Amino acid sequence: MWPPVLAGIALTGMTTRLRANAVQGMTMIELVIVMAVMGILMATAMPGYQGYMLRVHRTEAIRLLLQASMCQERVHAARGTYDTGQCQLQSEYQRYQLEYEPPDTQGRTFIAVANPIGAQISDHCGSLSLDQNGARGITATDTSVMKCWSGR
Repeated sequence: MWPPVLAGIALTGMTTRLRANAVQGMTMIELVIVMAVMGILMATAMPGYQGYMLRVHRTEAIRLLLQASMCQERVHAARGTYDTGQCQLQSEYQRYQLEYEPPDTQGRTFIAVANPIGAQISDHCGSLSLDQNGARGITATDTSVMKCWSGR
């Protein structure tokens, strides 16, 4: 069988050479089009990425609040009252600041609040809170507590 066939293309033994006037590289128009497409992709991707990072960092506030609640429960088990001066936790990445609302005079309640700081201030959930009964709260009015606490 002559000429040999490779993948449906007949090979005739001729060598191919690059033409001397072949176009090499990209034109300015092609470069502008590629840059425009990249700009559009970045403009649509960045807000979604930033929102995702705010949600991910919100887990730090939830972790702080749960640790504060566990600490307060240990204090309550040992003393019979809550003492908000005992459990002063610090945020590892400095995205939230943990504070306690003033307790009642008998020490029967506490409310721990994680206030966003730095870049986390733009989180739509605002401050997150947790009390002695496990009731969760947020300062935002345009979203649900469950949505913010579940990481959405």
